[in-house]
Amino acid sequence: MAPAPKFSPEQQQTMILDAAVQCIQESSITDFTMAKIARLAGLSMGSVYKFVQSKEDIVLALAFQSFRHASSVFERVLKLPLSTPEKMLAITLIAPKKLQCFEFDYELQSYATNEAVIKRASSLWSGKMIEACNLCEQAFKLAIMEGINAGELKEVPNLSEVIEEIIVSGWALTVGYEQVIRVKQQQQIIEGTASLLEPIAFNAPIIRSTIRLLNSYPWQSPITPDSLERIEQALINLELR
Repeated sequence: MAPAPKFSPEQQQTMILDAAVQCIQESSITDFTMAKIARLAGLSMGSVYKFVQSKEDIVLALAFQSFRHASSVFERVLKLPLSTPEKMLAITLIAPKKLQCFEFDYELQSYATNEAVIKRASSLWSGKMIEACNLCEQAFKLAIMEGINAGELKEVPNLSEVIEEIIVSGWALTVGYEQVIRVKQQQQIIEGTASLLEPIAFNAPIIRSTIRLLNSYPWQSPITPDSLERIEQALINLELR
């Protein structure tokens, strides 16, 4: 009879991904090697390939962990006793550090959405990412629908389109802002003085733009200065700001 495996499949997967994180921190999201991951994990290459078949799989596996962490934070905010537009704005005001899973999160997410990486990854890990994205989107749709069903939004035509607009527009603003701020802080990034992980100020252009966007819809109670105070306190209570 063959001896029992020293580690369970779950333990082996954790060891592999922990080793991958270490490798990336010591090199970069593009320069790590599968051989070094196996060595750091203390496993054979055969054991590693049972879980991940390529570097692209490693990228998606870590991106899946990162996205799932961020989604769990979003879900906490969406459950706050705030109005629907306040919840949407609160998402933008979460301190970036609270959403961070790995110190290389930004590079990881950028690489994980690269077309070549997605095409080369296995169906297992690409499927996990797709499922995680769908679940996150559904959480936002549910939060908005609950607010609408509670009478927060005045009657509008094409309700499903409105919900999609709110989600996609808010997402685009947030992702776009993250890219813009990195461009504007290139010198600070080089000097190591960038403020990329600092909470966004309540009077920042991205917040003013988001408020203008949300208030363009006919909410019974649009966002006001009092809303900002409620959001700030709610996020502080959750230690998310």
